[in-house]
Amino acid sequence: MLRDLSYRYKLPLAFIAAILVTAIALAITSAAKTYDTARQQLLVSAERVGAVLANALVEPLRKDAIWSAYLTVKTVAGANEESSDPPVVVVLDALGRVFVSSEPERFPVLSVTTEFAEEGNTRSGVDDHLVVRVPIVPEQITVGEVILQYPRAWLLPPLYDIARSTAWTTIIVLTVLVPIAWFWGRRVAAPLVHLADSMPKVAALPAEQIELPKVVSRDEIGDLTERFRSMVTDLADKREVERRMMTTDRLAALGRLAAGVAHEINNPLGGMLTALSTYRRHGATTDLREKTLSLLERGLNQIKETVSALLVEAKLETHPLSPEDIEDVRTLILPEVKKKHARLIWSSDIDRPMALPSTQVRQVLINLLLNATKAVDEGGDIACTVDRCDGLLRITVEDNGEPIASAQYERLFEPFSGQDVSGNGLGLWVTYQIVQQFHGEISVDSHPGLTQFKVELPVTN
Repeated sequence: MLRDLSYRYKLPLAFIAAILVTAIALAITSAAKTYDTARQQLLVSAERVGAVLANALVEPLRKDAIWSAYLTVKTVAGANEESSDPPVVVVLDALGRVFVSSEPERFPVLSVTTEFAEEGNTRSGVDDHLVVRVPIVPEQITVGEVILQYPRAWLLPPLYDIARSTAWTTIIVLTVLVPIAWFWGRRVAAPLVHLADSMPKVAALPAEQIELPKVVSRDEIGDLTERFRSMVTDLADKREVERRMMTTDRLAALGRLAAGVAHEINNPLGGMLTALSTYRRHGATTDLREKTLSLLERGLNQIKETVSALLVEAKLETHPLSPEDIEDVRTLILPEVKKKHARLIWSSDIDRPMALPSTQVRQVLINLLLNATKAVDEGGDIACTVDRCDGLLRITVEDNGEPIASAQYERLFEPFSGQDVSGNGLGLWVTYQIVQQFHGEISVDSHPGLTQFKVELPVTN
């Protein structure tokens, strides 16, 4: 559509259209003026001819000399015999009857005609003719009337002349002005077009790679260009600040992760060192040795669990997720739910294996369920739904425990966050890492009476 056309074409076309409209308006005005002038000249000439005829027909009317009057009328009409449409001359007597005419067959003698305009109109138009009526008034007594009827075609030759002249003038003017209008229109639109071309690049390219349009004027387009340049500069500064903030946040998260890991490892290490010190001081009795070995084993297992939780990027050898894997998770989580005297509402429509690693999916499901179990109040409700829809495996875990505080949302999936109630403080972080590893999405919605975690993992088959 024309409104969707680029301004690089729209402005030149608008200038050209304005020139064409102006040329057409001038041509119409000139033609109308020429037509009116020719009409006035024809009427004035007809009145003069009518006045001459009126003087010449006084005596024939008085003497009822029809033949003499006919010769006079025919002489006037015959003066335009070269015309394909000569004027018609009709002479009326005092009673309004045809006394004589240049076309006796059309207007018989003594007939009454109503073809012409009403009496009293000296100038009038009847259909495609101009009519002039001149009374015959010798000695202030009206003895008849001369009527001259001219075809409007007599007005066309000057109109054709002015049309040809105007057409050639318009062509010459357009030949000169159209290239100028096209060049000027594109030049005026160039800053706006450059601005429009640069805007989509703001979101796709760094600010330093965007070719900013130059400010070539101080009009509205120049002001818009200046504001755009300022916006790109401010956006570049904002992106740099955001980049530094992200770097700072990542370093802070890494520091919290390191501190949390150090804490999780130092605790069992401290217990193990204490057990060894006690063993050395009190000797190698059987009971003490067994107790020390048991402490060492528990400490090493705790350290192993902490390190294993950090290895979410490891490619574990595992079979595709099956309905049995989902049911195994239900079986594993039921004892924990019963300890809280809670109710587990379970729904799964997985009825065939899926192209997802069972170990990681089970770990996600167990982490979310353990988190919900420990967050729910005594006698509360936990709901778990696992289904497949639109090429996605969807896992939804809900509980009606205390809602998550708004201040904890920003650090919800960070390691050792306050909301993560898993044993090692890494449950939600591990879940998030697994979901990201498989290009899925995880979301949380928490308000009084309901906390919901939703995971979507793409399935290839």
